[in-house]
Amino acid sequence: MSQVSKRILEKLEKKKKLSTEDILLLYLDLMHKEMRETRRELREEIEETRRQLGEEIRETNRRIDDINKRINSIQEAFSAKIDETNKRADKVREILLTKIDETDKRIDRVQEVLLARIEETNRRIGSVQEILLTKIEETNKRIDETNKRIDDTNKRIDVVQTTLLAKIEETNRRIDKVQETLLAKIEETNKRIDDLYKLYAELKKLFHR
Repeated sequence: MSQVSKRILEKLEKKKKLSTEDILLLYLDLMHKEMRETRRELREEIEETRRQLGEEIRETNRRIDDINKRINSIQEAFSAKIDETNKRADKVREILLTKIDETDKRIDRVQEVLLARIEETNRRIGSVQEILLTKIEETNKRIDETNKRIDDTNKRIDVVQTTLLAKIEETNRRIDKVQETLLAKIEETNKRIDDLYKLYAELKKLFHR
C-alpha cells in the first residue's frame, strides 16, 4: 500500500488526473495509516494502562501485604496477649485451687474440732444430766420423806388437837361445875349475910328500947 501511495503522489506532483481507483487506493492507504496510528496509540494506551494497572496492582498488593503483615503482627500480639492471659488465668486458677484446697482442709480441721467439742459437750451434758437426774431423784425422795414427815406431824397434831379438845372440854365441864358450886356457895353466903343483917337489925331494935 505504501508504494501505491507513492505512485499516486507522483501523479499528483505531475498534475495528472487521479482515477477513482487511485482516489480509493489513496483513501484506503490513508485509512490504513490512520488505523496503524490508532492501533499504535491504542497499543501505547493499553501498555500505559497495563503499566498503570500493574503499578496499581503492585501498590495494591504491597498495601495488601502491609495489611497482612499488620494483621499478622496484630494477630501475633493478640496471640501473645491471649497466651499471657491464659498463663495468668492458669496461675490464678492454680492459686485459687490451692486456696480452695487449703480452705477445704481448714474447714475439715474446724469441722473435726467442732465435732470433737460437740461430742465432748454431749458427754458433759450426758454427765450433767445423769447428775441432775440423780439429784432430782434424791430431791424427790427427800420431798417424799418430808411429805411423809409432814403427814405424820399432821396426824400427831390431829391426835394432840383431839386430846387437847377433849381436855379443854373436860376442863370447861369442871369449870362449869366449880362455877356452879361457887355460885351456890356465894348464894348461900349471901343468904347468911342477909340473915346476919336481919339479926343485926333486930338486935339493934332490941337495944334501942
